[in-house]
Amino acid sequence: MWLDEVSCKLCIITSRTGDLIRLQKPDKLPQILSELSQLIQRSSRSEAFAMSFQTVAKLAGSEDPYRDYKEKLAAIGKRVAEAVRQRLQETSWDLKTALRIAAAANIVDTSVLGYRPKKLEEAVWDLPAIEEYVDLPQNVYYVLDNSGEAQIDLVIAEALERNGIRPTFVVRSEPYEIDVLERDLSGYRVLATPGNISPVRWIRDGFIVAKGIANFEAYMEWGETPALLLFRAKCDVLSRVFSVPRNSPIIISGEKAKAISLSQ
Repeated sequence: MWLDEVSCKLCIITSRTGDLIRLQKPDKLPQILSELSQLIQRSSRSEAFAMSFQTVAKLAGSEDPYRDYKEKLAAIGKRVAEAVRQRLQETSWDLKTALRIAAAANIVDTSVLGYRPKKLEEAVWDLPAIEEYVDLPQNVYYVLDNSGEAQIDLVIAEALERNGIRPTFVVRSEPYEIDVLERDLSGYRVLATPGNISPVRWIRDGFIVAKGIANFEAYMEWGETPALLLFRAKCDVLSRVFSVPRNSPIIISGEKAKAISLSQ
């Protein structure tokens, strides 16, 4: 599902050509443009983005072309996570505070048209423009997103556990942009779903807590189970759909997110 046929398809073209430029493969632009001309005809935005990144990786000659960058982001995230831990300790691990930080931490990205991120250490304290809560069950699937913010999610998971909620981290099996992988989370309960498409596609039971706009988009397409979605409205399309300033953090149930998005 493309929330906006024109803007979202322009976003994927800008994102994937930008990937090759950042990866110092500008000579491969004709190949990716040829591939994108086919992919933007697909009905699934999530499939188009996932498949196009596979093409980028192949053209760049690396299975995980952003691996070095992800390591740098992880180092930054670990430093910020210490400040998050201190804040949550001061609030006695308040769950509402933890979820606000989780949504605000969705600041890192490489591939959103027109996006201008803030520094992670500043962004994590931003308050949500939409803040909806549902009662979380004792067990949840916690679908992770970008490296850097994932280090903060490890602390958020501790807050969940201290509030009687047992999270299982869920990630893609194969690299996608700067998303974390199972190998980045040694020592934690991790479920790796097939391929490099959003794990939301494969979860058919339980309750989902999902980070980031790619997982939000996937939930709009395939979400069948109850969910709480934590992301930022990083683009003009999401800003318009949810009637919030661009880059605002959002905490919203999957049910309500679908109702708003599909009414556009």
